[in-house]
Amino acid sequence: MVRGKFFHIVLSVIMALILIGSFYVEYTIQRNWNVMDHSIMVSFLSPVISRTLKPTNLDNFPNYPFPVLRVEEIDKLIKTRIDKSTFKVAMNKNLSDKDRETISACIIQYSYLYHVDPLLITAVIEQESGFNPKVESIQGAVGLMQIMPALYNELKPQLGLSDDPTSICDNIKAGTYYLSKRIQRWNDNVYWGLVAYFAGDGGVAKIKEQGKELYDKTGTSTQQYAVAILGKLYENYLILNREFPVPANTYSINFVVRFLQ
Repeated sequence: MVRGKFFHIVLSVIMALILIGSFYVEYTIQRNWNVMDHSIMVSFLSPVISRTLKPTNLDNFPNYPFPVLRVEEIDKLIKTRIDKSTFKVAMNKNLSDKDRETISACIIQYSYLYHVDPLLITAVIEQESGFNPKVESIQGAVGLMQIMPALYNELKPQLGLSDDPTSICDNIKAGTYYLSKRIQRWNDNVYWGLVAYFAGDGGVAKIKEQGKELYDKTGTSTQQYAVAILGKLYENYLILNREFPVPANTYSINFVVRFLQ
């Protein structure tokens, strides 16, 4: 009994120290942005800590000017995200070099074609599928960006897609196009665009009307989904040593201890 209480106290102290250390690291990164290797810091913490990013004002998180990136940078990013993941995160650790390179090339191609940040698309793919091109959800969504077959078939003639919704490039093309249209639909607001990607335009309208979050069959809320992706987006900029292009006064960063998720 006493031993159990002692273990609980020690564990609580360790978690508190981890959180305090994470906040200190984040503060140090912000103060010394131009002279630090962010990729090392994020890689060191990522097995333990994940970030979420929440807009200060949900209706004021506009699209932003994103940098020109190379395929090699996305490839490095995906490899880092997979290598530094933990057993608590459903990552495709068996992703071949060839498939990773194909994913990277298609992210670059279709992100710039449809004017969406490639680091945002990378974050969506990580959240949706863990970089597994063949995964299927309990709701029937398939592929890297978890496209519903009905939506894929709807977009197929317009985008010239193949008959295989799990095709790496076609899935990314469909998902990137659809997300770009959702962001445009909601006044170039990236947050509401992500929520619409998750719950549809009707879901966003319902949330705005009723002021309540929506949940999917796994119990994930629309806000949990969006802030998790935005947190990954923020980390992606850190890993690639790129300055995050969103004004600092428009969002807050929160930390989640992975083994408590």
